[in-house]
Amino acid sequence: MSGVSSTHGRDIDVRPRRGSSRRPGSPRPGTARPATRKGRAARHPAPPWRAALLLGIVVAVLGAGAIGGYVLWRGGHVENVRAWAESVLDGVAGFAPFPLQDVTVEGRRHVTKDAILKSLDVRRGQSLMSIDLQAARERLEQIEWVEHAAVERRWPDTIHVTLRERSAVALWQNEVVAANGTRTTEYVLIDRLGRKVRTVDPAESQVRLLLAGRGAPEHLAELLLLLQDARPIRQRLRAAVYVGQRRWNLMLEDGLTIKLPADDAGAALQRLIALDKSDRLLARDLSVVDLRLPGMLILRRAGLPDPLQSAGEGSPAAVPAVKPADANRKAATGNSSHGR
Repeated sequence: MSGVSSTHGRDIDVRPRRGSSRRPGSPRPGTARPATRKGRAARHPAPPWRAALLLGIVVAVLGAGAIGGYVLWRGGHVENVRAWAESVLDGVAGFAPFPLQDVTVEGRRHVTKDAILKSLDVRRGQSLMSIDLQAARERLEQIEWVEHAAVERRWPDTIHVTLRERSAVALWQNEVVAANGTRTTEYVLIDRLGRKVRTVDPAESQVRLLLAGRGAPEHLAELLLLLQDARPIRQRLRAAVYVGQRRWNLMLEDGLTIKLPADDAGAALQRLIALDKSDRLLARDLSVVDLRLPGMLILRRAGLPDPLQSAGEGSPAAVPAVKPADANRKAATGNSSHGR
């Protein structure tokens, strides 16, 4: 066996062992070679003048922007710059995908087209993907006539708006006092829930029911519910006055006024309807039917003066409430007062 003699007098076999791929001088398996570190240059801190230079550049840019903005403002060129920026945005939007070309509206009766377009706040050529549908819907529902709105994209180029408008069921006559003491009368459309829709010219309104009295809009829903089972009166109703913020006076088309009580107005109306069915009470020549007193029916013949306007010309005559069969014989007429 050939070998190399070591200083210790032993032979060291330098030939590779059979079946081993280890090259001479390579470490034995399972032994770790000591890690060698490459020399790394020590990091030196940045010189202090570099931070000062960066800070100076930032200050210079901000200062130049402030000075430029002031010069534009003083020279009146801000609007020109804004118009230029908008034109650039329009040009960019022209290359946006799905450009807007049309707006369609469903359910519009009273809302104007200009109000819808202003609330949508969109431009022709604007990308459909850039339109905030939620914000547009909220702006549409701020329009006085709109109760509910829905906005949707219809690809590739249309925004579709669906509206549910408020249905005005009454016209409220309200007296307004200006700051200088001048009194004027305004007419406001009221929806079924008592919400004020908008002020209108009464000559242009097609709403049939006229309301008057402080607090009348807020109690309109109660009145409509009260008249739901009083069809003969509901069909002839022309106006309703809310008196003392507690009860209603109903005025029919032929001039008859029905004074309802503050409590149990529904029962009083049903009693009146029963009398009308059996004895055609509402077809008589009457100007007032007063139901305010429990168990009492006060009638005033048409043409007789109001005792509040002609004091001393007579006293109100009240008669007990009677059964429908005895109405012709026992119902009396007389004067009655307005305020209770």
